[in-house]
Amino acid sequence: MSLITIENLSYETSNKKLYQNANLKINKGEHIALIGPNGSGKTTLLNIINQNIKPDQGKITFASNVKIGYLDQHLVVNNDLTVDQYLKTNYQALFDKETKMNDLYQAMAENYQEKMLEQALKIQHELDVSEFNTINKIINNLIIGLNIDKILLNQKLASVSGGQKSKILLAKLLLSNYDLLLLDEPTNFLDIKQINWLANFLQTYPQAFIVVSHDQKFVNQIAKIIYEIDNLVFNRYVGNYDDYLALKDLHHKQYEKKYKVQQGQIKKMQEFIAKNKAKASKAKSAQSRVKQLAKMDIMAKPQKDQLPPNFHFESKRTTNNIILSSHNLIIGYQKPLIKPINFTIKAGEKWLVSGDNGVGKTTLLQTITGYIKPLKGKINFADNLSIGYFQQIITLKDLTAIQYLQELNNQLTDFQIKTLLANFGIKRGLMFQSIKTLSGGEQTKVQLAALSTKQYHLLIMDEPTNHLDNNAKMALLNAINKFSGSVILTTHDLNFDQTWANHSLNFSDLAVGK
Repeated sequence: MSLITIENLSYETSNKKLYQNANLKINKGEHIALIGPNGSGKTTLLNIINQNIKPDQGKITFASNVKIGYLDQHLVVNNDLTVDQYLKTNYQALFDKETKMNDLYQAMAENYQEKMLEQALKIQHELDVSEFNTINKIINNLIIGLNIDKILLNQKLASVSGGQKSKILLAKLLLSNYDLLLLDEPTNFLDIKQINWLANFLQTYPQAFIVVSHDQKFVNQIAKIIYEIDNLVFNRYVGNYDDYLALKDLHHKQYEKKYKVQQGQIKKMQEFIAKNKAKASKAKSAQSRVKQLAKMDIMAKPQKDQLPPNFHFESKRTTNNIILSSHNLIIGYQKPLIKPINFTIKAGEKWLVSGDNGVGKTTLLQTITGYIKPLKGKINFADNLSIGYFQQIITLKDLTAIQYLQELNNQLTDFQIKTLLANFGIKRGLMFQSIKTLSGGEQTKVQLAALSTKQYHLLIMDEPTNHLDNNAKMALLNAINKFSGSVILTTHDLNFDQTWANHSLNFSDLAVGK
């Protein structure tokens, strides 16, 4: 049974065509991964399916009463709800019934009435039929699987950190009874254990889903259908990511062959029309060719594989051998997250900070950069140490990419900024758009480009591979290897090579209580 059928879809932004006469079908229970480079239109397609965006042309047919749940990269929710209230939203009617039943039993304790008992037993039956007694267990399993801190349950969503909030939104969606889930980069705020848990969950998920992800291993685990956005259409491959790779090259060759044949046909018809349209004896035949051309479904020119962008970061020379050290450093908020920590970072050293979610990796980076103060202990900095900081979560201003970089360094000319953005894979049209309208990968590239506007002794990067496609990850890895300054970086991306690091700090070994 088809849930959604998309026919002859076309859509373009102010500076780029994304789809042209594209077709896609989503069947009941299908497990789909949607792939393509940054800016190819993956998130836009999810928004079209969710009816947040209206396409330029095309027909979209929905099955009767189909229910769609969407987890996007910038989901807006009611921040006044507590985490517990938010997770139980779908079951609120049942919890209200439970409250009513308990009120009846309480009233009967003071003034027993047969009618009250009948009402209470009826509600109890309704709750039993709805398997109400399993709801808390289901919610608890999700909380444990996604490692959502139970301390947060009574806190309002407004006070929850970005990483935890993303997991809470994902948990809420997985609790919902949707026919189709749209998941945009669901692993970005998950550690390796949680990614594996989610993969196992989705493997046995009974309903359909479309996942957008650049995590090849994750896609390989969950997908049974791959849709790739390529040459302005959606190419369907049956199988996982490995199967897709095996079939893609053959598909490209077939497409190029068909394109060349069609171009040859078009050229012959155009030459015939130009030669014979003025001849009375051939005018009818020429007009027939004109009609044939008008009806022809013109194939888009084959797009070449994108070359990796040219990321680069400027280092600043230092005469200090030791640029950063800690002495009995304790980080956290009200309570310590880890045991006292001592480390020394020398000029040019590259450090990988690893560990499960919630153990304090981001907190350490924010403590080093001065966003929060240590609970105890001390961090010693070399004199005049210059630090560049890539934050995992940032509130973007309503500026274009050019304006954003100009604000960071007004010494750069327009030409220098445009060249820099182009090197980081931000094409000319995108430079003049508000950063808020760019895709997640494009926003990340702008943030990385911002680090290139100045020279630094130390680069601190918190999950910089989130949202990046494989070409961009290669460019980032190359830039880190070439950077002669020091680097501190966190990542959960198993596809991101880690041989660049000559030192590591594993927070899982430092957790309080271990």
